[in-house]
Amino acid sequence: MNVVKERNRRLVPLEAYRGIAAFIVLIHHFFLGFLPFFTGYLENRRRPDSLIGQPFFVFFNGSGAVWFFFTLSGFVLSWSYFHHKDAEALKLASIKRYPRLVLTVTVIVLCSYALFKFNGYAFYQAAQYSNSPWLAGFAYGGWKPGFQPDFFKALMQGLFTFFTGDASYNTNLWTMKPELRGSMLVFLLAWVFVRIHSTGKRQLLFAVLLWFSVAHKQQLFPFIAGSILSFSIVRYYREIPLGAALLLIVTGGYLLGFVIPARAYSWATFIPEREARPLLNTIGSVCIIGGTMLNPKIFTALSGNFYRFLGRISFPLYLVHILVLCSLSSALYCHLIQQGIPLFYTLTAVFFLTVVISTGAALLLSRMDEWWVYLVNRFVAQHFGKKPHTEQRLAS
Repeated sequence: MNVVKERNRRLVPLEAYRGIAAFIVLIHHFFLGFLPFFTGYLENRRRPDSLIGQPFFVFFNGSGAVWFFFTLSGFVLSWSYFHHKDAEALKLASIKRYPRLVLTVTVIVLCSYALFKFNGYAFYQAAQYSNSPWLAGFAYGGWKPGFQPDFFKALMQGLFTFFTGDASYNTNLWTMKPELRGSMLVFLLAWVFVRIHSTGKRQLLFAVLLWFSVAHKQQLFPFIAGSILSFSIVRYYREIPLGAALLLIVTGGYLLGFVIPARAYSWATFIPEREARPLLNTIGSVCIIGGTMLNPKIFTALSGNFYRFLGRISFPLYLVHILVLCSLSSALYCHLIQQGIPLFYTLTAVFFLTVVISTGAALLLSRMDEWWVYLVNRFVAQHFGKKPHTEQRLAS
């Protein structure tokens, strides 16, 4: 049975991948903050025994996870339209994209403001022990001693970071601007792709879009690649064997581990430095998504309740863990170091606390987010839609 082409089926495996990617970003930031030499992601904190360049670096590469987020958005946001070709649903999806995201982002920013205001952060003190410039600057957020939080500026940042790119209260928010721009581009391209009936002209357009974006607009490249993959699977779906699908997924994971052309990636020196990471990380993302979507066994295996849970908390987990790392996690790290606890046990305890608190906070935020999405969907359908039921067909 072709489970992938069931039109009303939620893409649970892809939502689960988003949750896994959010956890990888958490792991990436954990080591950036408390043991930067371990991964070697920061060039000025890199040693010969750092993990960067190893073929399994995907599990520590938060940057690759972000390229995966972007590729996944390109795929998911266009998936339903390629099935239904419902222009009304596409219009409603584009209208609700910004309001669907803004509440959770603004709440997170205001929480960060409160932590600054009431001295809840301990990142600077922790950075003195971990020797992490990333942590000392509030995750490279430009923080300096003497910073005075401003409620109005925090509120404006939460509401408008999608257009300004400001992210001083939570540096993970830098992705919101390309996410919104990329989403709007995906909706436009989905509409265009369906209306080009010539296969040759469509393939030419694909090639031009991919070349132009990877050469000049790297942040848009994964959105374009994801939407092209989505169109191609809907139009030309063909199930592939389990072994081939697993090979695609493993290859994708390997490519998502690329940061610099060293060790297992030394072959990549021929690719210009500016294009290498977005190109290889996006190709890796396409491999993972394609391998999952083209094999029903993998798709079904990743569709259970646990994977739904991962998808449910993915967005708030991505946003909230920076606050946890810089507050409770940093405070515990300082306390244990001052008590003379060995570094291994200190890091284990801090990592456990970070995961538990971040996951719990993400679950609470996900409930708020689901309530908000319901309101946004209803409002947009009632005020902008001719057929209110169609807005439910596109994933939020």
